[in-house]
Amino acid sequence: MIPIKRLPLPDVLARNEERWRSTFLEQRAKDAQKRPSSRQYAHPDIVSTLETMSHHKCFYCEQSTKQTRREVDHYIEVAEDPTRAFTWTNLYLSCWECNHEKQPHRAVPVTDCLDPCAPDARPSAHLMFDDELIRAREGSAQGLATIKKYKLDRLDLDHKRLKQLQLFNKALGRIKDAMIADGRKQMNENEKALLRSFRDPDFPFSLMFSVVLEQHRL
Repeated sequence: MIPIKRLPLPDVLARNEERWRSTFLEQRAKDAQKRPSSRQYAHPDIVSTLETMSHHKCFYCEQSTKQTRREVDHYIEVAEDPTRAFTWTNLYLSCWECNHEKQPHRAVPVTDCLDPCAPDARPSAHLMFDDELIRAREGSAQGLATIKKYKLDRLDLDHKRLKQLQLFNKALGRIKDAMIADGRKQMNENEKALLRSFRDPDFPFSLMFSVVLEQHRL
């Protein structure tokens, strides 16, 4: 999870939000189980804007949405507040797993968790990694709740994070070989820049690589 800056309201939502909400709430009054239309809240223009915001990554786990099924998630669940079904600030981009495997609000409220879109969001103060394994930094209650709610410690994420770590370690190994061949004790700036690119916002699991680079004093 990394901080995410929300972009302006997409035009399709600005034009239709009130009408979509009104129609949905009328339907909801007749059927308490009625869900909002994903063709509306997950309109391609809305998805495109969310993907731009998140650098084509899940808001929660940071896996690439180019390589997995992605969905528009209601941060405050429809079951908790149906009036927010089409509210722009309540729409987040999620991978299928984080959206469908997350704990319900009544089990783990979002108010207990990290919000990547909060103006003062600092996930790095609450989450850390031991290799590919995610941990709460210094036992952070928010970190623990976030991991629990979105199951950020699930096995499929461990495997995907490990694959990215292997790419980093291969790059690091090539650099070390070049240093030995050149008789150098220090990396050059291009080599440092290559390794630092793993923590760029558009790289999968960039928060994890911020921790890795910190350990390597880069």
